[in-house]
Amino acid sequence: MIENYKTFLVLTKTMNFSKTADYMNVVQSTVSARINELEKQLDVKLFTRTNRSVELTSAGQSLISYAKKMIELEKETIRKVQLHNKFKDCLSIGIPNSVFRERMSPLIYEFYHKYPEFSLDLRFSKTSEQLKMLLENDLDIGFVSRVPSTRKLKVSPCFDYSWILVCRSDYDIPNKIKRSELLNHDIVYNNQNEEYNEWLSQVLPCDFIPRMNLNSTSQLIDYVKRGFGCAFLPSYAISEELINSTFKQIEITDIKANSFSIYLAINKGKEQSEVVQKFVTLIEHNPEISTLSSHQKNL
Repeated sequence: MIENYKTFLVLTKTMNFSKTADYMNVVQSTVSARINELEKQLDVKLFTRTNRSVELTSAGQSLISYAKKMIELEKETIRKVQLHNKFKDCLSIGIPNSVFRERMSPLIYEFYHKYPEFSLDLRFSKTSEQLKMLLENDLDIGFVSRVPSTRKLKVSPCFDYSWILVCRSDYDIPNKIKRSELLNHDIVYNNQNEEYNEWLSQVLPCDFIPRMNLNSTSQLIDYVKRGFGCAFLPSYAISEELINSTFKQIEITDIKANSFSIYLAINKGKEQSEVVQKFVTLIEHNPEISTLSSHQKNL
């Protein structure tokens, strides 16, 4: 069955039965048989064939994304079954790169060394991607920037942070400025999650145009260290740079202080599994990394 979908996807790229057969190392009649079988099973025409050409139908076009998912699911199933031969279970975690590097990496390293019977599958991804994978049962746990409107996930605040304007300590800018004065300085724009973008659109002057736009917090930190101007960065990512005076914080006197949260989202279907419970317990016992325990007591 999966071979039929694999053949279908190759044919959508080659649009040639003979080339598809060569690519898959089978005879052309096998390619034809697989496509015919798939069309019969789905009761639709996937390709329009003539003696000279092969064209994808609208039904065939709509099948492409589903066929890719089925093949990826097969690979993931094989991988997880093979993992169970060596490990008790696998914990799949979705996490933004900056949250892992600056906040959660010590805890994940601790879990790795404390529980050798479990394997780890880390996916560095943004909130929207994580939520999609969680709802498709492709993740056990995610660290997300917003609370989704679904009952399929258990969501708890993990830690709070704020976005602060910083620059290199020797950058020529006062420690306190007004919002309108942002136009006088190079601000490197950090394209992050929806909540941050919405807040930043209210902070920046309406005629603000960034000189540079990045979607990587780690890269942005490096650019600020090199003197590329100022940037709004999450407080958890630059605490060390502020302590050792590599960066200085710039207060914008005419805007309100902001507060955001990173949430721990758990697939409810995996919530009672041993591997998830051990990981959550580890988070609760690390108050310097997460406020999860205190939040849960207050719920």
